[in-house]
Amino acid sequence: MRLRIDDDLRRSRLLVFFRPLLSLPHLAWLWAWSWAAAAAAVAGWVAVVVTGSQPHPLHRFLCAYVRYASQLVAFAALVANPFPGFTGAPGYPVEVTTPERLLQRRGSAAFRALLAVPALLLAHALLGVLTVIAVLAWFATLATGRMPSGLRDLGATVVRYLAQTAAYALLVSDRYPHASPALPRHPVPRPLFDPWETAR
Repeated sequence: MRLRIDDDLRRSRLLVFFRPLLSLPHLAWLWAWSWAAAAAAVAGWVAVVVTGSQPHPLHRFLCAYVRYASQLVAFAALVANPFPGFTGAPGYPVEVTTPERLLQRRGSAAFRALLAVPALLLAHALLGVLTVIAVLAWFATLATGRMPSGLRDLGATVVRYLAQTAAYALLVSDRYPHASPALPRHPVPRPLFDPWETAR
């Protein structure tokens, strides 16, 4: 998963001032969507353990969920400016690119809940960092109308890691979350045989 940033750092002071209030409908929607995503993740886990890949509909649904959650986090923490949509559609200024549906290692998938614990703990700690970023950015952008580039970039790094962790935990990807500021380039694996293709 990679992060795409198309943000000019300008912020609307009015939108910034009411940012906590504007985030409330999205937080309620994310809470509801999370229940559906949890059920989809369980079904996807069974599919990956048995066949090595998720069905297309489950993968698309979980990818949209990860994109939406990252867009909401970016908006709430002032990492991005526009009010996001409610569907996780691509095109947000600060956005993660979700991976294609590929064959995954069944052994890794079987123990994914356990393997994801260290990444989830780090993600929880980084949420605290993002909260500090959001508070500092709130005051800075109200004063200047611009998001400090250092805070934006650090916040975007946290958003990327949170998205990677969610994708790994939900079996959207089998690549373990990477916390470095810059991700290395990796070759994209290609499935040799996809049982879901033959079933379509």
